[in-house]
Amino acid sequence: MYYGQFVKVRAIEMDDLDILMKYLNDLDTKRFLGSALPRSRKAEEQWLEGSSTADPWKDGRIQLAVEDKKTGKFLGTVSLFDISKQNRHAELGIALWNPEGRDKGYGTDTMNVLLWIGFHILGLNNIYLYALSSNTRAIHVYEKVGFKHIGVFREMLYSMGKFQDVVAMDIVQKEFLEQFPPGTLPGNP
Repeated sequence: MYYGQFVKVRAIEMDDLDILMKYLNDLDTKRFLGSALPRSRKAEEQWLEGSSTADPWKDGRIQLAVEDKKTGKFLGTVSLFDISKQNRHAELGIALWNPEGRDKGYGTDTMNVLLWIGFHILGLNNIYLYALSSNTRAIHVYEKVGFKHIGVFREMLYSMGKFQDVVAMDIVQKEFLEQFPPGTLPGNP
């Protein structure tokens, strides 16, 4: 387990299925994740089974659960995927499914923990992400933890009845190490 100031990031487990299903099909969250279509319990169970056994180097991905450090309440999931061992880069994804976890610093804290894992544990050099330009809350968090804008894909994704721009952002290891140099942790238990 890894700790931030407010969150605990841990392995995702099959036991998380019920809590995921509680929040998974929430339109307010799904509209920013590329597809607002609902997912079935069976589909989520299959995803969870693969996610709970994935090896970052063999499978190219790692998905983790995010909890409130004090209460243990499930907040969401965070992942690194398309991990390239050769090029030492990965794409980042985050979804704070539980509405109680929004606008309280959990997203920023979770991002710092995942970036710490990516740069300090996996030895990545570049972590990138894509976000709908309308997801200003998320973009603010990404900028806050050090992501830089690297481009815009114009009208790339159809969501909520219209085509929307997608922002591309990234952060490189040396930038992150300015805030969290070797030997530091993003938080304590």
